[in-house]
This record gives sequence, C-alpha cells and structure tokens, in this order.
Amino acid sequence: MNLQKFDLKTVVDMDNGRIREAIEQAIRRCELDCKDRPNLEGKRTVTLKINLEPVPDEEGNLDSVNVGFSIGDALPRRASKKYNMKAGRGGLVFNEMSPHDVNQATLPGMGPQGEDEEQEENEDVG
Repeated sequence: MNLQKFDLKTVVDMDNGRIREAIEQAIRRCELDCKDRPNLEGKRTVTLKINLEPVPDEEGNLDSVNVGFSIGDALPRRASKKYNMKAGRGGLVFNEMSPHDVNQATLPGMGPQGEDEEQEENEDVG
C-alpha cells in the first residue's frame, strides 16, 4: 500500500494530474477573458473547493474521509448594447443605424449597402 500525505502539494498530482489540468484550464479561461475584454471591470475568479465528508465506522467513530474536488471559474457576464425597439403587429422592429432611437431617420445613402437602391426600385414599380 502506497500511502501519501494529503496536502496542497499532492492535490495537484492526484487523479493522474487531472486536478492540476482543470485548475490550469480555468486560469487560461480567465486569462483569455482578460485579454478579450481588458476594459471590462470585474474580477475573473478561479475556485478550488475541497469537500471532506467523514465516513464513520460501525461504532460511530471516524473510519475514513471521502475527499472530492470542485474546480470552477467565474467571468463577468457578456452583454450587448441596448436597442430601442418599436412594437408593431408583426413584432418588434429596430433601426440598426440608430440603435438608441428606433424613430431616427437615416440619410439617403447611409443605410445598409443596397437598401436605398431597393427602395428606389420598389417606388418605380408601385
């Protein structure tokens, strides 16, 4: 029987290094999020929870301890800008050129490419 002392040094090598790998992956996710969104305030957090559950013997004394690990990471939530939309019979509509004001008119030639030509063609037909 090859018994080893349980401490922080041995935790990272347990389960064939899977615990260390899970911690390193969580750190990488947080690091990549920092690089992706450097101006976003908020902490990126990596947690290692070690759960110890006593296993009593038949007389109610401690026989052993079941130990489990939980590795997690927390990132600030991702959110888009807000769009002002108008409710109509066909559903909600928005103005991509003016997301803050659905009623804002756009200048000719300022809409999405080809939109003004399509409107002119439709006006000629009708």
